[in-house]
Amino acid sequence: MIVLVGEGTGPKWDAKLKGLGWGRMFVERRPTPYEGEPWGWDNGAFIAWRAGKHLDEANLRRRLDRDIAVGDPYLAVCPDLPAEGQASLDYSLSWIDRLPCDWPWYLAVQDGMSEPAVAEALPQFAGLFLGGTSAFKATAPRWLKIAHDGDRLFHYGRAGTLGKLEHALEIGADSCDSAFPMWTRTRWRTFVEHWQHQPQGRLFVLAGPGGRPR
Repeated sequence: MIVLVGEGTGPKWDAKLKGLGWGRMFVERRPTPYEGEPWGWDNGAFIAWRAGKHLDEANLRRRLDRDIAVGDPYLAVCPDLPAEGQASLDYSLSWIDRLPCDWPWYLAVQDGMSEPAVAEALPQFAGLFLGGTSAFKATAPRWLKIAHDGDRLFHYGRAGTLGKLEHALEIGADSCDSAFPMWTRTRWRTFVEHWQHQPQGRLFVLAGPGGRPR
């Protein structure tokens, strides 16, 4: 089972992740994957939303121009509008044809989106990325089914507690992200120990610049 954490850098950090078979989700820094690392690319919309701002499209373009040379990520989150439901889906659809076609772009689903609309849009994406509120996470099995029925992957976003990690495992998510182990060494040890007792074979992404949760 593969895990992706935040944007930690340096030889010691790389060695630690490589030893575990884990990678990173890059949100602000230029991706610096070790050889063979599975890594993710986040568009930064959630961080902007948390700060009361809209996604900086010019900065997103600069990041894409900078990062495309690094190679292909495991997943990339299509530009979205957190907390805006159908408007976010429309926004993502307006972007998909303007993004690097070789990257596996995931559609961020969140509160207010309808299942039929997402299912209709799904063929244009490599998978679904579960965003939304904590209450919205309870609907994860429905979105996973839509993704898998459409022969796409499902990512469980912002699984910030061990309970949510267990939920992601229970429903059979293909990947998930969480900042839980990034806050303290104790949390890191707890997560690693917890992880080592779980069935192997799924990919988990622990995301956020400096461990900030998505």
